Amino acid sequence: MEMKIGQKHLFGILYVCLAVSIVAGLLLHSHEQAHAAFVWQEIPVFSAIYGFIGCILIIVVSKALGHHWLQKEEDYYEKH
Repeated sequence: MEMKIGQKHLFGILYVCLAVSIVAGLLLHSHEQAHAAFVWQEIPVFSAIYGFIGCILIIVVSKALGHHWLQKEEDYYEKH
């Protein structure tokens, strides 16, 4: 699958934002998270990675729904 120029820039921006979030999370990791309710909340930068993966999944799923379910052929209404 060939990526368009705009997509490459968007993914570049997303990767830079993820990297900045991870570095900031590692540098600013405080002891406040020692009282986390769940084990995974104690992992540094877990929220940044979880959020990034969630955003990517939302994009992929919505595009798949659009292509396979919502979009119709150009002559869809002429056939019926």
